[in-house]
Amino acid sequence: MAKYTINKYINYKYMIYIVMSLLLAACAPAAAAGAWAMPNQTQPGEAVEQAQEPPRDIDPWLSSLWFDMSMGSQLVGLYNDYAGTRDMARADHISLVDLLEKGKVGHRLVVFKNVADIEQLVPHLVGKLDIIGYNLEGGPANRPDEQADPVGSIRRARAVADQYGMQLAFGPDHDIALNYGAQMAPYADYFVLQVQRVQTEPQTVRDFVVPLAAQLRQANPNIQISVQVRTEGNVEDLANLLLSMKGSIDGVSILTNDETEPVAKSLVAELRLPVAEAPAPVLSPTPGKSEPSVAALATPTPASRRTAVATPVPPVEIPNPPTAGNGVRSLLLLVGLSIMGIIVSGVVATVLIYSFRTARGR
Repeated sequence: MAKYTINKYINYKYMIYIVMSLLLAACAPAAAAGAWAMPNQTQPGEAVEQAQEPPRDIDPWLSSLWFDMSMGSQLVGLYNDYAGTRDMARADHISLVDLLEKGKVGHRLVVFKNVADIEQLVPHLVGKLDIIGYNLEGGPANRPDEQADPVGSIRRARAVADQYGMQLAFGPDHDIALNYGAQMAPYADYFVLQVQRVQTEPQTVRDFVVPLAAQLRQANPNIQISVQVRTEGNVEDLANLLLSMKGSIDGVSILTNDETEPVAKSLVAELRLPVAEAPAPVLSPTPGKSEPSVAALATPTPASRRTAVATPVPPVEIPNPPTAGNGVRSLLLLVGLSIMGIIVSGVVATVLIYSFRTARGR
């Protein structure tokens, strides 16, 4: 009887081996399939994709500012890398007007020192500029009669702009802006406040810009106000200076040249992402209303631009596609577990019977 029981136990042992093999066959393929789904695994010959750096952290309000920038042979590429439809390529002298044609987007602005030059030259520049810039300052570069009558001079410049369907950007010096700004604001589309000489003195800049900007807006609610800074010093300090005037300005006028192009690039990079890196804006068209063309040059109003900090899209986990082997593995697992249960029950019963009979034989 003992021999029979032992033989039966041995048979059970082999059956256990068989069942364990079935269970391993059911589980091993699943583990192998899981290994293919592990991240950073590549097949031979496949390129390993480099992890992209997160977008730079740029203040959204700074990225909403439009900018106008001096043009030069080394600056056209920088302008095209960053400019949007509200920005302006600026020729600080009539001799640079042809550079404006290289700007891919935005408006074309030419700066004149005298309204007499505006009246004489603009009729010959139709099609080459969209915005007339009038830079009225005290000093030998400007005509004495225009300095003596700032309001009358800007009215003359406004008349030329209206005659040729253009806009007018006015950039007076500090004293003229303070003394006549509110009277001249109704005739300008853009008002440029010159702070470049004191841009390293934030409090001085704010004391000049903030109250004057409020007066200009009261005189002309549609006016666009910018501050002019030069590409010198610490660009982060300049960005912080602009941030400190939030609510008072709509744009920034960048005074630069080919020699200071690296600083200009660093400054613009503090304000926004390059066009190639910035997410595309989501347009919400209004039924029955079309966008004005560049030729129409409707006076822009402060509006949201593309955001500077790209919103990261959470990665989507893609489950492994089902295969025919999954069903077979499930079936093997179920059969193996069932047989294992029967075998364990049989072993337990055999041991109990053998123990009972041994006890009775004593």
